[in-house]
Amino acid sequence: MSGGSVFAGKELLIFDLDGTLVDSSPLHARAYVAALAPLGVPVDYERIAGMTTTEAIAQLLGEAQVDLAADARDALRRDKQQRALALIGDELEALPGAVDFVAEARRHHLPCALCTSASPPSVEAALRKTGMSGWFSPVITSADVSRGKPDPEGFLLAARHAGVAPDKALVFEDSESGLAAAAAAGMEAIRIGSEGTDWFEAIARLRQAR
Repeated sequence: MSGGSVFAGKELLIFDLDGTLVDSSPLHARAYVAALAPLGVPVDYERIAGMTTTEAIAQLLGEAQVDLAADARDALRRDKQQRALALIGDELEALPGAVDFVAEARRHHLPCALCTSASPPSVEAALRKTGMSGWFSPVITSADVSRGKPDPEGFLLAARHAGVAPDKALVFEDSESGLAAAAAAGMEAIRIGSEGTDWFEAIARLRQAR
């Protein structure tokens, strides 16, 4: 992130959830591994990060050449989501500085939206666990889109609900699929994580800009 100008002219901040605001990626990875282990299907979570559970399971089963009927796939999806939900309730933590950044943005009256490939129960549990319930509007989840990231549908839907042009939105993402979705939506994006910036630097830049 170079300089505070990245916030100039932005009317909406759109946040990914898993791996961006909360340290849930290891929990989702464990849930996938546990759910797919009986089928002998390996899980490389980095390759499916940002996908909906349905899309991720379809890709993993396809790569492993495991053919399941629709009802069996649906049961597998529910099993994974239930495992992830339990882990989130027990172990989830926000990434360092993430809650402080969103609180700072709200203090500066910057509208904040959420766009995640997670299911509504998972999102609700994560926000509740980290004290961010009610902080985002709109909240776009896997239930609201027909195509997950890297498709831009979710980001465009968030901007439309907020009444903001895509180029006036700024996205915070950690995954390659999320960054690709932001680019396809015509939105500038900031990468959060080891290959990008951290929330404390983002807070400093926001304060400089405002």
